[in-house]
Amino acid sequence: MSEAFQKAAEWVLKQSREGKSLADIQASFPVFKDSNITINRVLSNNPLLLGYFDEKLKLKINDRVIRAAALVAKLRGFDVFTSPPEIRIVKDGVLHGLLREDGFAASDPLLFRDIAVKVYGIGGSPELEVPVKDSWLDSLARLLSERGFVETVFFAALVILLPPTLAALSLLITPSRFVPDPLRLGISIVILLAALYLARLYIRENLRQRQQ
Repeated sequence: MSEAFQKAAEWVLKQSREGKSLADIQASFPVFKDSNITINRVLSNNPLLLGYFDEKLKLKINDRVIRAAALVAKLRGFDVFTSPPEIRIVKDGVLHGLLREDGFAASDPLLFRDIAVKVYGIGGSPELEVPVKDSWLDSLARLLSERGFVETVFFAALVILLPPTLAALSLLITPSRFVPDPLRLGISIVILLAALYLARLYIRENLRQRQQ
């Protein structure tokens, strides 16, 4: 955990235990620094969000920034919602991250660090554009972070694809005195193509319903 983030969290907790209101804590909130990490604000939320805000940042919220924020969120199991002029990172309806043009905040130090580096370029280079050669890896990572996607693909592979595949393989490797080899090959290919088509329809429809 970032030392600055940890100290800021401990300071807020101590102030809360002393009976101070959130407004008083926000008004007297000091600046915590650790290498490239700076914490200078606490936001009202449950859990509390610790953030860094500075008018000099001037990040323009556009499609590239939204994609970068979505990648950061998905890799840590969060979802992203845009509500101009801000981006919200949530999980199970709970706010865990917030991005604005002049700053950002997060409830988790690792999420805070990733936002700082990969979106705002603090302590590193922002990843607003994914290189073409690596784009398929990032896309795969985003998909695998979706539990619903993994469950859907697993079910399709186990229930829809596996039985027809075994049947097609059995037909190919079992000699027949009555069915010519070319016909057996053709039937096997038809079975596999039909199974792939049904699996594709199932995955597409299932994911469409999950997104509604």
